[in-house]
Amino acid sequence: MVAFATVEDYEARSGATLAGRRRAQVVAYLEDASALMRRHIPTGHTPDEETLRAICVAVVRRVMANPGGYRQRTIGQYSESLGEDGGLYLTDDEKEQLQPEGSDPDADAAYTVSLADQGLPGWRDDPADCRPRWFW
Repeated sequence: MVAFATVEDYEARSGATLAGRRRAQVVAYLEDASALMRRHIPTGHTPDEETLRAICVAVVRRVMANPGGYRQRTIGQYSESLGEDGGLYLTDDEKEQLQPEGSDPDADAAYTVSLADQGLPGWRDDPADCRPRWFW
């Protein structure tokens, strides 16, 4: 399937110029992020393209910045805390943006079921219509 964003979209938003293996890695991550996003889009709903592109790039930027998903790393006396988890995932806010406006993803949907039985040949909707014509 086609990714919601391109490598050029990623480069424009991250300020990076990619080549070779890094470019191929971003292409794969964009496809993976798009697949994750499709799982959270309800059937029949199509979010606007700009939202899809922005979320897809944000997911890939997270995984490229922190592929191991580290919260903190220490080397000797140097310690660094990372602002967000890494890895390929969607935040709750991103999942919400993929839903139709005003919808509750946990709510049950209403629907109608038709209960007409059209099973047997000669079936008539009106039982009074089943008398032979000579009684009239």
